[in-house]
Amino acid sequence: MYTWYPEADTVILHGTIYTVAITCDEVKQGKSDFPIIRDGGIAIKDGTIIAVGSADEMRRYQGEHTTVMDATGKVVAPGFCDSHIHVTFYGNGLLELDLGGIEHRAEVFEKVAAYAKKLAPGKWVLGNSWNHLAWDDKTLITCDELDAVTSGHPAFLMGTTYHTAFANSEALRLAGITAQTPDPEGGTIGRFPDGRPNGVLYENSAMDLVQRVIPEKSDDDRVEALVVAGDALASMGITSAIDANMSDDQVRAYGLAYQRHALKFRANLMYYLDSARGDAAFHLRRLEEAEYVTGFGNPFVKINAIKVTLDGVPSMFTAAMRRPYKLDPTTTGPSIWTQDEITAFVCKANEKNWQFGIHVTGDRAADMAIEAFEAADRQKPIADKRDYLIHYVLPQEDQWDRMKKLNINVTMQPTIASTLGEAPGLYDDQARVNQGAGLMFKNGIICGGSSDCPVVTPNPLTGMYYAVTRLDETSGNVLGEECKVTPEQALIMWTKNSAYFSHDDDHMGSVEVGNYADLVIVDREFLTGNPEDIRDAQVEKTILAGKVVYEKK
Repeated sequence: MYTWYPEADTVILHGTIYTVAITCDEVKQGKSDFPIIRDGGIAIKDGTIIAVGSADEMRRYQGEHTTVMDATGKVVAPGFCDSHIHVTFYGNGLLELDLGGIEHRAEVFEKVAAYAKKLAPGKWVLGNSWNHLAWDDKTLITCDELDAVTSGHPAFLMGTTYHTAFANSEALRLAGITAQTPDPEGGTIGRFPDGRPNGVLYENSAMDLVQRVIPEKSDDDRVEALVVAGDALASMGITSAIDANMSDDQVRAYGLAYQRHALKFRANLMYYLDSARGDAAFHLRRLEEAEYVTGFGNPFVKINAIKVTLDGVPSMFTAAMRRPYKLDPTTTGPSIWTQDEITAFVCKANEKNWQFGIHVTGDRAADMAIEAFEAADRQKPIADKRDYLIHYVLPQEDQWDRMKKLNINVTMQPTIASTLGEAPGLYDDQARVNQGAGLMFKNGIICGGSSDCPVVTPNPLTGMYYAVTRLDETSGNVLGEECKVTPEQALIMWTKNSAYFSHDDDHMGSVEVGNYADLVIVDREFLTGNPEDIRDAQVEKTILAGKVVYEKK
């Protein structure tokens, strides 16, 4: 039985409150300052903020049933929002072999061999997060090399970009991939000079040839992945996430996790048009037959946008570029869908009132996406949909007026630009603007903060640090001074701006009366002083709908 009391459920006292009380329209107009309340307080009732002000003012909301949190010396900020992440993949990865952070190529084989020896006969070696650009020897791994260390187990190792994977010969055999297997549409099967598959698989449609023969996960497995991922996200202050590339099974898992009270963040799910599942005609039928649309759901689990991957990644020469690659002048990179196909998707989604997010890493891919949005707008105005570009690695000035006219905004991942080591493969002018969030703030385009995790860590404070410093960790260089943001803008990216992409900015992403009581308590002020304070700051508590979902031990 629930008993209601008139006083606040919780009050937080004596903290420095970063309110982020600013509108996205103001951000577009160049504003980035917001009230900061020192010796502040917040009162929470029924999962909602009911008062914000000085600590003294909060005392009127206290009663015998009120929990009091002392935030002396701490910062209280809106819960962080990640506007482009793969939570389900992240959770799966936490339960599998982690190949991230490796510097020596030989260490991959050592870890795989040790993992394989622990498995029962016939079980798959499943791993993730390798990044060949960080290895001493950057040569991709072949099936022959994996065969030597997998003890007869089939193996599938996903790369950190989720656009390339390694498979061993047993996995290729089970998938029926031979020298005679043609490349699937939108993907490539790597091959030895004699035509034999070498185990390297590029893009979803090629990787799916193996993934479809990996034993299916159960609903309980999928919920477990959301639980372990949710625990990790909560420890980093994340209270809301847009989870991309959702399959029907994954959407169902979210529903089950919600029913079991197992979610520690608000989930916004992207309905994915996966090239591995079918051609353009198939996906147009899916859009026609979809029984829900953007916004369907509840405050904890709801449908976000359609997601389409239009090109690959620069590191694998699969991003669709305006000019030939610096390291491979024979190609400008492919697009996964044609202009006619992506235009048809966006127009059909607009007809059905879907929001739309398009993965673009190459500047030519961005051109194609903007052209598709313009075609949809001629059909029916799209500005209210808040369509967006995901990644937008190479922002081009000649695109910005067109984007602003249609309210096309972007969600970027500064940690990727600063840690994956892609700069040597780009021309100097490209590396300079790589995911240049500062350019978006200067030119009236909403830029959401995100990670694309598990590509890199989802830690928002890490992302903010790289957005502010633009430090390329692999070289020590700064990537474009003009692309830096201020610390205040960095916080806006992971709060108010990211809430914009899930249509939640009127009740999330700021500490204001009437908003969700989604908050993070951090151990220090990080908007003043050295940028290192941002990187080194520690989350002490994460609060979702007024309930503590993480507390540092």
